[in-house]
Amino acid sequence: MSFPLTGIDNANDFYSQHYLDEVLENDLKDLYARWSEEGSAATPARLRQMAGDYLKSRDRLIKARTLEDRVALLHDIAERLLGVLGYRLQAESLELEEGALQVAACYRGSDGHPLLVIALAPFAPDEDAEEWTALGSRPLQAGHGEPALMSDDVDWETAATKLVFADAHPPRWLLLLGHDELLVIERAKWSRKALLRFDLPEIFGLRDDTLFRATAALASFESILPVEGTALLDTLDGHSHKHAYGVSTDLKYALREAIELIGNEAIRHKRLIAKEKVFDRNDLDLAAQLSEECLVFMYRLLFLFYLEARPELGYAPIQAAAYLKGYSLEHLRDLENVALQTPEAEDGTYIHDSIRILFDLLWNGFPAQTDSLGFAGALGNGFRLAPLQGHLFDPARLKILNSVKLRNRVMQQVIRLLSLSKGDQRRRAGRISYAQLGINQLGAVYEALLSFRGFFAEEDLYEVKPAKGAAASTPDDEADEDDEGSDDSGRTRRGRDEIDPLAPAWFVPASRIKDYSNAEKLFDGEPRLHPRGKFIYRLAGREREKSASYYTPEVLTRCLVKYALKELLKGDTPADDILKLTVCEPAMGSAAFLNEAIDQLAEAYLQRKQQELGQTIDHDRYSFEKQRVKMYIADTNVFGVDLNPIATNLAEVSLWLNAIFEGAHVPWFGLQLFNGNSLVGCRRDAFSTAQLTPGRGEAGNAELDWRAAVPQRIAFEPLSPADAVPSPSGRRCPDRDG
Repeated sequence: MSFPLTGIDNANDFYSQHYLDEVLENDLKDLYARWSEEGSAATPARLRQMAGDYLKSRDRLIKARTLEDRVALLHDIAERLLGVLGYRLQAESLELEEGALQVAACYRGSDGHPLLVIALAPFAPDEDAEEWTALGSRPLQAGHGEPALMSDDVDWETAATKLVFADAHPPRWLLLLGHDELLVIERAKWSRKALLRFDLPEIFGLRDDTLFRATAALASFESILPVEGTALLDTLDGHSHKHAYGVSTDLKYALREAIELIGNEAIRHKRLIAKEKVFDRNDLDLAAQLSEECLVFMYRLLFLFYLEARPELGYAPIQAAAYLKGYSLEHLRDLENVALQTPEAEDGTYIHDSIRILFDLLWNGFPAQTDSLGFAGALGNGFRLAPLQGHLFDPARLKILNSVKLRNRVMQQVIRLLSLSKGDQRRRAGRISYAQLGINQLGAVYEALLSFRGFFAEEDLYEVKPAKGAAASTPDDEADEDDEGSDDSGRTRRGRDEIDPLAPAWFVPASRIKDYSNAEKLFDGEPRLHPRGKFIYRLAGREREKSASYYTPEVLTRCLVKYALKELLKGDTPADDILKLTVCEPAMGSAAFLNEAIDQLAEAYLQRKQQELGQTIDHDRYSFEKQRVKMYIADTNVFGVDLNPIATNLAEVSLWLNAIFEGAHVPWFGLQLFNGNSLVGCRRDAFSTAQLTPGRGEAGNAELDWRAAVPQRIAFEPLSPADAVPSPSGRRCPDRDG
């Protein structure tokens, strides 16, 4: 059973939503079992018992005409509700550096500083019931004999930011209770306005036992400030983080398998349908081209899954019925488990044709004629798409795949692989929520296969492995954070006798398999045979070490960027100066460090700008404003280089996904991201032919010896107008691939 979203709002990703949907209940099963044994004395049961009293008290509070009566009724609700959740109320005046607040309770640590503060969010007589929110209500002033509210320009959102969490010794937790809402706020997550919101009328009105259990687990005293041990909410936070990496690990395996499926299906079409005489020998160039095209094809799908999962970004019109039912990948995901019962259904190409149409829509935009801002009017078609003419979506990138038809039986497997996590004994399989993976996890999936290559089996090949106990290489992209883990023999916990398909692979001709022991050639008791002509996509030998393709774990990325920026972001650095900083990554991969720098710079800018102006951004607009700043920084301030051309294309996509917001333009990174060797630099120096001719460049002859001579600089010739290509914005820009 998935997490009950009704009544509980995971605002601004307090936890990973996929974790809440698919895993949380399993992580809480021991707590739920204890509550079942406690019966009517358990917290969820007591919440159910007070449902009627709460709804009656809420009705009386709304009808009360004076602030004094409303505060008294709210205090009665707080005593009953928070008492059930394990809190004891003790009103006091909380003295802070910027003033004092009247709070319902304050729990302190051994040093006397606040750990958790509980405050009331009263419903003032002059407020509209339809527009009331706990964060929008005004705090109670301290030191008054009867209830009095703070001034109109101080609401709880402002008070939390400027008074409570800005104090020299701020509490970690703030619980804010109103007649309709209970908010659980943590200081570390408040900068992005993340919180858990409990809609009390919804929760008590539904009387759903599962909902009562979730409320008790996420908001009770024992979950936030336990007497001993680690707080449950901290444990869940760690599990949420690990789960995101576990899902991204599943996607890495799925991506490799899907590339092999598509590659072999393309080969089948050319051999059997197009009757082309190909692959009678191992065509390395063709294998390399097919590898790249399959990789690009899969990267496009991942990109679209992410976009469609985030309608708030304002690009994929997933809420338009015409797009959702006629073009979207989400529609194709619904076909993942549909039985293909006839040969026509299995051998048809509906899924592949739909994907090709969608790729074309993204490249050309829809409708094709756009306005000056790059967006087309809906023109009665129900949706619109701005043309996304990044290198990844260039139709010329798929010459082979555009010439073949991929059957439904294969494409359904591909969609299924990208839609469902695998699951195991510790976590069940579930539908992957791309919205909650995040750019860093998506980047880890992207980069996992950059150093892989495909080849055709020239003859029957057997896959072999080190015998048990022998040294073997294993991937270590996120060894500390992935749910998978590995043992010292190179096997992962995916299976005790299964070699990790992301690890380096070894293949031997059938004629030599007799030279290997059963321990080296058997997988789960059977040999693994790859027949002649099969397209194999694996990390061969020491390819990863030679390519130096490793993904930096998010925790390390965040730490390195934080301390790199620390020297630039002094305490007195004006906010506007942050927007003038330039960031360059000389080995950017899929832009993990660039994206982290953009995130931290945008956060620093917003925090300092609010302080300078003496204003706070409304909770509901904070994410939008941060995306606006990120887009500005991404579009103007970041630069990168990578040796791998596909990585450069991925960086384009990654930066755009990280910064997009509703109404934003589609940026063009043609003058910011380059494919090349950053260690060589931009100088073009060369030795003369004589210096490099054997027998001419002898030691001791400084004029001819290249070891003693200095290469001569060759000047770049200026670009002519014919050497320039138009950018999507209409500017004339040099072609970076030329």
